[in-house]
Amino acid sequence: MARSAREREESLRESQAGPVYDRLGLKVWILGGVMVLIGLVTTYLILQDFRSESYIYLAFYSIPANAAISFFPHEPVLIYFGKFANLWLAAAAATVGTVVAGVMDHTVFVPLLNHRTVVAYKDKKLYKRTIDYFLKYPFATLVVAGFTPIPFFPFKFLSFSIHYPLKKYLAALVVARYPRYFLLAWLGAVTDIPNWLLFAAFLVVINLYMIKALPALARKLREAVRRRGNRAAVGGRSEQAQVEAAEAGP
Repeated sequence: MARSAREREESLRESQAGPVYDRLGLKVWILGGVMVLIGLVTTYLILQDFRSESYIYLAFYSIPANAAISFFPHEPVLIYFGKFANLWLAAAAATVGTVVAGVMDHTVFVPLLNHRTVVAYKDKKLYKRTIDYFLKYPFATLVVAGFTPIPFFPFKFLSFSIHYPLKKYLAALVVARYPRYFLLAWLGAVTDIPNWLLFAAFLVVINLYMIKALPALARKLREAVRRRGNRAAVGGRSEQAQVEAAEAGP
């Protein structure tokens, strides 16, 4: 018997509570490294040959364009492919890459967002209020966010934080992204947007992300170094106190 919406919501709410991970498995680290590698290789390919007409290239590019919080825009690339490609095949190729990215994201970020050192964010009022709304219609929310121009990454991270099932997450990606990709390719087919303008839009989006991301990343790294230094200083004082106590004797 099909479960009611209320029962599905309660099931997801229970899954939100666990499991909590004490450590990240080897698979998480490997796939995280693969994400970075794919991003670097894709950047190299774009700089070498932006005009590539390969569906395989489009599928490959769609992996980093949809992984994590990507700064690779897919819109100008799909519009460009729409100028010469079969619209159905172009949308299918981009969707295949998106599904691969979805598997990688789910494998990496479900443990990461539920790791014991970070789960305190679930006690925040904003998260609790947001997740209450998300749990009512998680699949529909993912589809709407994935199809429309609104940023998708907050919604996928919400789904990862509650251990949303991989198969349902991938299904939502396909339902949302395939028609979106088709419409973008169709836009390229029926309009005459110059390639230089598409490439300029591509560079603008990347630079906007970099302008925002690099200072934030530098700040996070400084905080991590400072915390490590503070822990080392506390540990050093503790060891010195033990030595002094041993020398003082009973």
